[in-house]
Parts: sequence; C-alpha cells; structure tokens
Amino acid sequence: MNGPRRVSEEEYGKVVEILSEAFFEDPMIKYVFKDRERKEIRRLYGVMTKAYAPSSDIYFDSEEPNGMIQWIDSEKEPGVMAWLRSGAMRMIGSPVSSLFRLMKTGMEIFKTQKECMKEHNLHLILLAVLPRKQGMGIGKKLMNLFIQEADSRGLPCYLETQNPSNLGYYESFGFSVVKEIEISPELRSWSMVRPIPLQEHENR
Repeated sequence: MNGPRRVSEEEYGKVVEILSEAFFEDPMIKYVFKDRERKEIRRLYGVMTKAYAPSSDIYFDSEEPNGMIQWIDSEKEPGVMAWLRSGAMRMIGSPVSSLFRLMKTGMEIFKTQKECMKEHNLHLILLAVLPRKQGMGIGKKLMNLFIQEADSRGLPCYLETQNPSNLGYYESFGFSVVKEIEISPELRSWSMVRPIPLQEHENR
C-alpha cells in the first residue's frame, strides 16, 4: 500500500515521533521551549494529538510512514474537557516560563483564528514530514488529500504557520495570508485561507 492511510489509535506514538522530529527546528518550538528538551516537545505533541484525535482526520503518507497530516472540521474543534482528557495537565511538569509562552501562543492563535475564519471550514492542524524525507513529494501527497476532502465538501480551508519559510509552499496550494500577528519579538504567526474553488462555490 503506497498511498496515504488513516492512523489508528495504536499508532499515535508514531505520530508524535514524526512531529517531534519535523518541528524540532520550528520557530514556535524554539520560542516556547528555549532549551528544546525533546521530552517536552514530545509531551506537547502527545497532548495535541490526543485532544484533536476523536473528532479529526489523521493520515500517514504510506504504510511505512515518513509524514503525517491532521485536519478537523471547524464545527468539531475540541473544548476544554477534550484537552483535559488528553492529558493537558501533564504540561504543568514543564518549566513555568515555557508554560507561559505556550499559553500565550495558543491564546493568540486561537483568537486570530476566530477573527479570520467565521464560516464553516476545514482547519489544517498539523502537516509534518521527517527532515531526512523532505523534498520528496510526501507533503504534497498529504496536502492534496486535504484539499480533495475540502473540495468534495465545498468548504474553505484554514491554517496557521509560525514559519515564514512555509508561506510560499502553502500559497502553491491556493492559500493566501489573511492576517499576520506578532506573538513576541521572536515569533510571528500567519493565518492563511484557501477559499472554496469558484466552480464548487457556483454549485452550492
């Protein structure tokens, strides 16, 4: 089996492994976890994966995964209880300064999402490819799966990125920046939207 496949609950550990490697040099991770302790990064992505998993779609790129993608219907975004059930309280074990920066980042991103995207949409939560496998079309394969799902449902797409290097990549899939915010002098975040294709919009 060479195409993307759904991730099972038993494979969440592999999801966290891919995310921790792929985002180790990400600006948001560098800002939140100054010392970049791998256990703290894994803990964060473990909580995120479990919080979103019950109501989101998670795919690996292939049977032997080198990449993953996770998206969620905007009407199914997790609430406080979902985060608590996912083990969010375990983040208290992280350094206080890291927790403060994580909470600040999360609140700013959440607030901006609500300001930028008021209509029903598919929210791209995470796209990750192992560093040694980047540039081989894995991300494109996963993004195409996401785009196809959105188009088949006649929904716009929304995402956030804190890495300016990603902007051109997402623009190649039809996204455009709708808002840029400064979370701190060290970190900025870009909100991007891909509208419903004209043909799909006319058929609604």
